[in-house]
Amino acid sequence: MATWKIYFKVGICLDFLTLLRGFAAVITIVAAVLIASNWSPKTMVAGFVLFIAASLAWILDGWLEEVPSLFIQNVVLLLINIFGVFRWLPKT
Repeated sequence: MATWKIYFKVGICLDFLTLLRGFAAVITIVAAVLIASNWSPKTMVAGFVLFIAASLAWILDGWLEEVPSLFIQNVVLLLINIFGVFRWLPKT
């Protein structure tokens, strides 16, 4: 597999999968905070939308790394999060 790398001036090298995993982890945490806060229906929808983005990132990671458990788990979570958006969207 071709490796895409980003080099920073300080000499740090991050490949595509490292960036993808970092993005997915941060977005997952932010989404969990929004869902757990339950401030308003809009924050719930925003949390589920972020969970969808995170699930897509984890699905891509599972596919590229050929990890079926990660791939399948996040396909299921993606469906659950889509359900969450449609459940909370009418309340916004």
